[in-house]
Amino acid sequence: MAQEEGSSPAVATEDLMNKLAGIQPDAPLAEVRARRPDVVIHTQGSYDTLLAPADTADLTLAERALAALRVAWLTPNGTLIHHYQKRLAQLEVADATVAAVTAFPAGAPLEPRLVAILHHVDRLTLEPVTATAAHVAALRAAGLSVRAIVALSQLIAFVSYQARVLSALHLLDAPSAAGGAEGPQQPPRAPLADGSSVHHWTMEALDWAAWLPTLDIAAATPAQIAVLEESTPTAKSSPYYLLLVQEVDALRERSKLYNAIMYGPRGLRRADRELGAVATSRVNGCVYCASVHAQRYSQLTKQPEVIQHIFDEGIGAELEPRQRAVVAYAAQLTRTPAQMTPADLAPLRAEGLDDGDILDLTNAVAMFAWANRLMLTLGEPVHKAVT
Repeated sequence: MAQEEGSSPAVATEDLMNKLAGIQPDAPLAEVRARRPDVVIHTQGSYDTLLAPADTADLTLAERALAALRVAWLTPNGTLIHHYQKRLAQLEVADATVAAVTAFPAGAPLEPRLVAILHHVDRLTLEPVTATAAHVAALRAAGLSVRAIVALSQLIAFVSYQARVLSALHLLDAPSAAGGAEGPQQPPRAPLADGSSVHHWTMEALDWAAWLPTLDIAAATPAQIAVLEESTPTAKSSPYYLLLVQEVDALRERSKLYNAIMYGPRGLRRADRELGAVATSRVNGCVYCASVHAQRYSQLTKQPEVIQHIFDEGIGAELEPRQRAVVAYAAQLTRTPAQMTPADLAPLRAEGLDDGDILDLTNAVAMFAWANRLMLTLGEPVHKAVT
């Protein structure tokens, strides 16, 4: 998660997120979003490269839309459910298939490849901390190429990001109501695995090992080299980047979006964004992301004890009021975005955060809904070799 080169501001030609949230061009919240033009541009770019790519990477447009619908259904987010249902209708996917996907695994029988895809969707969406190398191997056994698995995982994580940003946009745009982001009533589930089952939290620097073959840098295309070089100085030797760059357009958009969210000037304090990333990673159980952003928070604030409290005591750790407000908001947006109400913004406002600050924090939390899912389900953290 190292810092990468940011892109220069530009004007987005389309903004699906504003459209989905029902934000009018002259609304105050539209102006707030426009303060982060790169976030708008690369959120849209991520959607385009993942849902409607020119090169489908062995994962069809229908499979992509079905996976996206399933994420929206599980979250649940009614706005996204409606959007992806329309997308599937445009792709002329049979109603029976769409119904079976939303009812999975209790619905009508589906092809084995789609069943494997849906199992991956469910794991990444609901409890990514439970993923193992065997689960990724099952996708390959079902006929998905490495590139297709990377594309599918990026897509699932992106829709998880979308859902959390949309939940907050609904609240910010219509503070008197929940904003219509709720999805269908879900049946009761057993307690899901999350960060509470993880105990090896650390502020030490870790490495990461991929569960899939990574790109041989000697065989990289000029486009892949360009994206790696603009990503981070160590990308050409990083298993994480060498795995994701096999879906080069998706990595380009995601990297630029990540930088715009985490390093954008002004707005919410950088330390608060890092604290939101740590809290999200603690909830999801992502030891690698938590270690990286724990270090950054500690460097910025000189308060490593704050992180140690969160690692030792969990999200409910006793903290200063501003820290408590940031962590609580991050935890709820991570766990139950569809259940949030305007009251959940009140502690942030009490600490002086305005709409732009809250949106900055939301974007950081949503970005780690994305990052955690990739880190947890495509590989695992490992301790650095002693030299």
